[in-house]
Amino acid sequence: MLPIHMLYRGLRLNPHGEALVDGPVRMSYREMAHHVEAVASYLQERLPEPQSRVGACGHNNWQHVIAMLGIFASGHIWVPLNPRNSSAELAGIAEAADLSLIIADEDFIPLFSETGRPLVMMSGTSDAHMSIEKIGQSHGGRRPTDIAHLAGEISAIKFTGGTTGSPKGVLQPYRAFMSCIASMLTTFGFDEEERMLLVAPLTHGAGTFLLPVMAAGGCNILMDGAKAPAISETIVQERITASFMPPTLIYSLIDHAQATNTRYSGIRHLIYGAAPMARARVRQAHEIFGPHLAAIYGQTEAPTMITAITARELADEANLESVGRPCPFNDVQIMAPDGSILPPGETGEVVVRGDLVMRGYLNRPDLTKETIVDGWLHTGDLGAFDDRGYLFLKDRLRDVIISGGFNVYPADVEAVLGAHPDVVDVTVIARPDDYWGQRVEAAVVLSGDATASASDLVNFAKAELGSVRAPKAIHILSAMPVNAVGKVTRNNVLRVVEEREQGA
Repeated sequence: MLPIHMLYRGLRLNPHGEALVDGPVRMSYREMAHHVEAVASYLQERLPEPQSRVGACGHNNWQHVIAMLGIFASGHIWVPLNPRNSSAELAGIAEAADLSLIIADEDFIPLFSETGRPLVMMSGTSDAHMSIEKIGQSHGGRRPTDIAHLAGEISAIKFTGGTTGSPKGVLQPYRAFMSCIASMLTTFGFDEEERMLLVAPLTHGAGTFLLPVMAAGGCNILMDGAKAPAISETIVQERITASFMPPTLIYSLIDHAQATNTRYSGIRHLIYGAAPMARARVRQAHEIFGPHLAAIYGQTEAPTMITAITARELADEANLESVGRPCPFNDVQIMAPDGSILPPGETGEVVVRGDLVMRGYLNRPDLTKETIVDGWLHTGDLGAFDDRGYLFLKDRLRDVIISGGFNVYPADVEAVLGAHPDVVDVTVIARPDDYWGQRVEAAVVLSGDATASASDLVNFAKAELGSVRAPKAIHILSAMPVNAVGKVTRNNVLRVVEEREQGA
């Protein structure tokens, strides 16, 4: 099986049912298959060499979905491009991936003017480029050549900088995509009644949920760059049952719902990932959405579904800080520096093996060899299993703060500060210190009715953690800064703190 077969499964289950909604555009499975096959036929005709690399850069719109699925159906390799990156960064990715073609929305096409790559327009009115809609007119009714023989090949190259510097091209084989899809269907039980709101970028988490919902014959509803009030309205109007969002967006929805006394009765799966959620925020989400919050843990090298925790499990207070148990098709362990597997309760590096794991890094055999050792993908994340098999993440290996000779895990400090009733968000950072080597500091966002001062919070942390692990300083921010994919990173928070200090 290949990822594109999920579209055809949805077509068999629900041929005339609603498959995709983008504002006024409402598309059935039959109509979607027609558009996808036209794009796939065009790509096979224009790029006759199988496994050519095709970049896709667009808004969350129906044309982007058709382009993405058309690339899959053509047997070519999908290379998602984040429009929030600079033109220089995108040019570097285009060069590194050796793209044969770039499909981009009209307003993003200028980002690629210096790449020298052929361009196709996703949406727009310009006559200067072929577009998805024109392809539908010129190639409608054509069937692409079968690609079943490519099942052992690469489906996508995704570039990630993570926390380790320059972007790396992750080679995701078809087997990884299919393992991810199978785990999602097994874990969340999507069905024909599912109405999935895709509000995170299609180039990232939202695009991963597209195909599992199609496999069940459900409907995907698109939103692009929307804020909490519009998202809230869409949840109600479109009878949304499921969505994937980063914690920062869920926080915005919680705050909006509290301000407007809104509750959402139809949600069955509100799934978060990419960053942890504070215990207080999990409890607030339960109040607003009901006990329907779930979480996933993955990374580009093992996409989305290393572990998962269902809404039923996350409703248990003992699991509020867990990322769940290993998904059915993964072997996940905790490894010591000497390569031995650690028992429950001991902290070490999270390692995973199975079909979910990447093929390797593009043109980086050295880095691939460092990252995949004896079949185990080394995630770079620190964690521990409890005796029930639930995984609790600590930190990235390189995020551990060594202060006065002691290892301080930022996640432990964040958990304590996040339990304070006035704190709605917290990020721990390391600062250089002549005495301690590194000192622990924290940035916090307070609730609107907060009364605690920075010194109050330091004392609160000291009472729980002791003076070594407690923050030496706390910085109160109006909001946590996020990166191009809406994720809070320690580097961004550190930059904001340093800029504030320099401005003072």
